[in-house]
Amino acid sequence: MTTHSGATPTPVGKGAATTSLKLGDLMVREGLLTMDGLQKALTIQKQASEYTPLGRVCVDLKLISKQELQRFLSKYQKHIQIGELLVNMGLITDAQVHKILEQQRVSSKRFGALLIQGGFISESQLTNALSLQLDIPRIVPSLELMDLSLMEGLDEENLRYNEFLPISRSGNQLTVLMSDPLNATLLQQLVDRFKCKVVPAIATPSEILSTIAEFYGPRRKPPAETALDNDLMLKAEEDKTKEEVSSMARYLVRSAVEEGASGLHVECQENYVRVRLRKDGVMQHKTDLPARVGPSLIDMLKTAFRLKGGKYWEETITTNVANRKVDLSISSFNGLWGENLVVHILYAPSRMLLFDNLGFSALNLARLMHSLERSGGILITGSPIRSGKSTLMYSSLLHLNQLHRSVLSLENFVHHTMPGVIQNHYKSDGPESFAGLVEHMAEYDSDILMVEEVYNPAVADAINRAALMGKKVVTSLHAADTTSLIYSLMQSGKDCLLTTPVPVTLVTQRLARKLCEKCRVPYSPSEAELLAMKVLAGDRGAYQFYAPKGCPDCRNQGYNGITGLHETLEINDEVRNAVMQKRTATALRDISRREAGMLSMVEDGVFKASAGITSLEEVRRVTLIHDIDSKTAHSIKQIHTFCSGLATIK
Repeated sequence: MTTHSGATPTPVGKGAATTSLKLGDLMVREGLLTMDGLQKALTIQKQASEYTPLGRVCVDLKLISKQELQRFLSKYQKHIQIGELLVNMGLITDAQVHKILEQQRVSSKRFGALLIQGGFISESQLTNALSLQLDIPRIVPSLELMDLSLMEGLDEENLRYNEFLPISRSGNQLTVLMSDPLNATLLQQLVDRFKCKVVPAIATPSEILSTIAEFYGPRRKPPAETALDNDLMLKAEEDKTKEEVSSMARYLVRSAVEEGASGLHVECQENYVRVRLRKDGVMQHKTDLPARVGPSLIDMLKTAFRLKGGKYWEETITTNVANRKVDLSISSFNGLWGENLVVHILYAPSRMLLFDNLGFSALNLARLMHSLERSGGILITGSPIRSGKSTLMYSSLLHLNQLHRSVLSLENFVHHTMPGVIQNHYKSDGPESFAGLVEHMAEYDSDILMVEEVYNPAVADAINRAALMGKKVVTSLHAADTTSLIYSLMQSGKDCLLTTPVPVTLVTQRLARKLCEKCRVPYSPSEAELLAMKVLAGDRGAYQFYAPKGCPDCRNQGYNGITGLHETLEINDEVRNAVMQKRTATALRDISRREAGMLSMVEDGVFKASAGITSLEEVRRVTLIHDIDSKTAHSIKQIHTFCSGLATIK
């Protein structure tokens, strides 16, 4: 890796960016910035919620151009202090930097190597920091992402010693993966060897060495043609570029499924293609790719999914990937640097459809079961996009699906087939409207109806009429929480579902990551932290909270798996009257808590955080905190009592 520049230890931290010979001072000395510009950039950098390199802040503020920054970084790479960067990112402390600098006086090892040896950071964290600071692509070394012809004539011992791999070549430009992209000697050797411009990318030493071993070890057979290739036509023609891109596409889709991701994002940036996975609701970096492959990769995926010009999404395709049955769909969005794609991944139904696996507290589960068990009524589930509202509906349908009942569903796409349920795949080009089919379902000799979503007022009216006829209806709407769901129904002309005389229950959900039980660490929240979440904090010392850390079991994320955070509300006369009076969203929420005993999603999250299931940080990340909730705030003990079903909220 790289060394920490500077002969003597210098203070690092929030105030370090202004000390002698730091990057900001160097930019001023070079005439790129004025002192006023530097101070403005430092202020913005300090205010940001996440660390952003100073150079990138200056580009965003249009104080310098991207090209000027790249020339500057190329000239002053040796002055970049990785220790300062890691402190600013919150990965190490000032004291640890000084300790490593002292060790360097008597050791030939590099600064980064000593940090890793001391257990202060991981290889991956150091590599990510360098990629961020130097604006160098972070590429996962995989034989399926490489042009293997570039390995011809290279010495295995040299590859291992210098920890590098040539990845791809386009015209006069070669992309080379290096563990130390600041190794000027190696860069010059590569220029001499390949007679072209060398563009460095970065990976960890262990990743590079593992790939070298794989290349020179017993050669694996090429992956056999799979259902994925046939279903999505991910097969290359007799063209080297297309063959390379086809291999990339197969690798990316397969690895996304193997890692349990719900989405594969291919995003065109200015100088490279960024590939990220959405796992447990959070975007995680997978790899970067050379910019030249972006258009070809995206075109291949679009063709594979039959995505035609002028459309931004396509229906789901069912296939087998990595020995798993999955439904894949695709969506597209144009950006400044080109088209971007998301491959959405839905896995075959599993035991997750059981309520016991969705993370319901005793209180919220009891309210949901009460809604399902009584005769008739309407259950409306809500969540943001891809946060589980459909899973809630299917779980409810699974519970209701019994031999003595007639169960019908109307869906835009049947995500999960359910034996015993008559499921209808709605086709927009058919003779009947969605609302018309809901009315037809109500007239059928049925007991239970599932309507995928309340798309418009006509659908809402049809659902209401079906419920008034005695049918039980399960439906959904996208919403951040229960208050958002009520407000959305009111503002879009669907409030008949709130004012109807039949029983109505709202259940909303957000997905939160579960702490990794192998590495979570005890954490004591401050009173201010809990009060900001509208929770009384006087008894916080009686409960053990935890924070994420990161270990190999959780891929250094600190989290492993997901759970649901919920709000449930049974519409009563007080809430119904407030809707009819067109009260504000804030007033409706206050009435829901005071008169209908609704426990907030934040409180449900605090309950799970105090039980070691998730963290307060994660609860804040996924929930909306409403100021009005402070008027009906509960202590942690009260929250435990309510969520455990041991007392009624009033």
